[in-house]
Amino acid sequence: MRQLREQIRNQTITALMAAIIFIVTWTLKIPLSFLSGGAYVNLGDVCIYICAFLLGGPRTALAAAIGSGAADLASGAVIYIAPTMLIKALMGYIAAKLMKKHGLKEYLVGSFVGGAIMVCGYALFEYVMWGTAYAVTSLPFNCLQWAGSLIAAAATYAIPKQIKTQMAGKAQP
Repeated sequence: MRQLREQIRNQTITALMAAIIFIVTWTLKIPLSFLSGGAYVNLGDVCIYICAFLLGGPRTALAAAIGSGAADLASGAVIYIAPTMLIKALMGYIAAKLMKKHGLKEYLVGSFVGGAIMVCGYALFEYVMWGTAYAVTSLPFNCLQWAGSLIAAAATYAIPKQIKTQMAGKAQP
């Protein structure tokens, strides 16, 4: 019974993180109207980093894929749904693996590498789909997304650290 409760708790928290990633990605965005396809910069990646810090690799990968993919669906960027799900899942999984020690340094390294995965993933996808010119044109905006998310992650580190401390305290009998 205790194991079942733990599974339900983990699934619920993962689903809530997917919803938070979706909501933040969908609502806290800066449209880049001069680019075609409805491109925007958002704070959803910060939620992925927080999720990575709190939940670990597989659960973060799932939450990141679902939340970010749903944001692409809601924004009408249907062609980006599958690549986004793959890129964000990998981004979250690797970031979580780098954050195992839960220190500021690990959090920033995980966020930095996660952002690099995002930039490289979208550059590769856009190169394959539309060629060099499009990939190179969108690269600065993906780098802006990376830098903004890294700065926001650094500024909000105390939040996941406090949550992690509280979660650890409640886990003990």
